[in-house]
Formats: sequence, structure tokens, C-alpha cells
Amino acid sequence: MVGVNFFGNFDLASLSIWLFWGFFALLIYYLQTENMREGYPLETEDGLPASNQGPFPVPKPKTFLLPNGKGTLMMPSAENEAAHRRTDLALARTSQADGYPHAPTGNPMVDGVGPASWVPREDAPELDGHGHAKIVPMAQAKTFVVSAGRDPRGLPVQAADDEVVGRIADMWVDAPENTVRYLEIELNSGSRRLVPMTLARIWADRVRIRSITSDQFEDIPATKSLTVVTKLEEDKISAYVASGWLYAKNRKGWF
Repeated sequence: MVGVNFFGNFDLASLSIWLFWGFFALLIYYLQTENMREGYPLETEDGLPASNQGPFPVPKPKTFLLPNGKGTLMMPSAENEAAHRRTDLALARTSQADGYPHAPTGNPMVDGVGPASWVPREDAPELDGHGHAKIVPMAQAKTFVVSAGRDPRGLPVQAADDEVVGRIADMWVDAPENTVRYLEIELNSGSRRLVPMTLARIWADRVRIRSITSDQFEDIPATKSLTVVTKLEEDKISAYVASGWLYAKNRKGWF
């Protein structure tokens, strides 16, 4: 009988474990190559091809259909990589060997390097599942109210050098998450800037922003719109304000 003669001398348990290891190896290969659709081939800090590209090859291009009618995107793509690469950074080598830090050659907060660095993300707002902007001013989101804690709107804003630079004009909320993301400041000059909520401390009589000094608020990257903030603008704003903990001068205290 075929079944008795064949399977009587065949180790099904061994076959099962080897099939599992083979499947697992193919799964690792697939996941690793799919992970290489962005950021590859590897480059050095100077933009030259890296000598060690790793054991896995770059996958073949695949076209992805984007949501909300944004068309298609092919990855990997040399054009896409070039669009998301910053060049002519104000940095200088500190060593001829790779892996050593680069030193800023100008104003790192304005140049967006080091701790103030940002990624050239899409210059469009982040959308929710319905295709609407996630982050909106509370003045435009009529269903939102402050149900706990202090409402900072109208309070003066005190910088890291204890100077008052303006007042809180509005709060920008992440509508799907019911979370305040940014405080909108009307500066003494009349211009408006956003500051991440996590970098502000709300007191009973004022809002304190201890990472930057009064002369640096005007240089906070501005938004193109008074009602929408793009992903690129978010990166630039957060990087600039947060980097003040290392780069701002004449700061007084931490909180």
C-alpha cells in the first residue's frame, strides 16, 4: 500500500519543522525588503552611496493608491527620495571618519539642523478617516470646550528670559483625539505663531514657554493658513521651539 509504505519510513515531524523554518526565512526576507522602500540605497552624511548596503536588495518599484483622491505613489522612486532629501545643510564635518557628528556653521535653530532638524514631509495637513484636517483651531471647532484644567486663552505668554511676548489667542485641537496640540500666540507685533502644547506650562495668571527667549518668537516658522497647519509646518515648528533647550541663550530656569 502506498500510504503505509511511504509514510511508514518518512518523518512527517521533520518535514513540518523544515517547512516552518523555510516559511519563516521567506517571511523575514519579504518584511525586510518591503521595509527598504524608503531611505534606500543607503547614503553617507555627505549624500554619497554608502559602501555597506546590507545583505538584502532594494525591492522592485510598487505603485500605491493613496487615499482621499491624492493619486498614486511609486516606491522606491528616485524622484520621491530626491523630493524628501534636504541638501546644502549648514553643517561641517568634525572628523574625516563616518559616524562622527557634524557641527552647525550658522544659526542651527533657523537653519534646522542638529536638535532643530526637521524632515521635508508633505506640505499638506494630516487628515482624519473622513478626509478632514485633524488639527483645527478651537475657534473653528464649535463642538469643543475646555472641560478640565485652566483655559489659557487671553493669558499673557512669558518667555524664557521672563519677558512677556504676547497673549494666547486660541488653542488648536486634534479633533479625532480630543487633545490640544498647539497654543496660538498673538505676539506683541501682531503676528501669530503656534507653539506645541507640550512645551508650554499653563499657570493661573500666565503661560510660560521656557525653551526660547523673547527675541526668538518671531522666528518660529509661520503657517501659510490661519486655520490649517501642514505636516511640514508641524515638523518645523516643533523642531525650532524644542531646540531652544540647547541653543537658546539667556534662559532662566526650566519651568
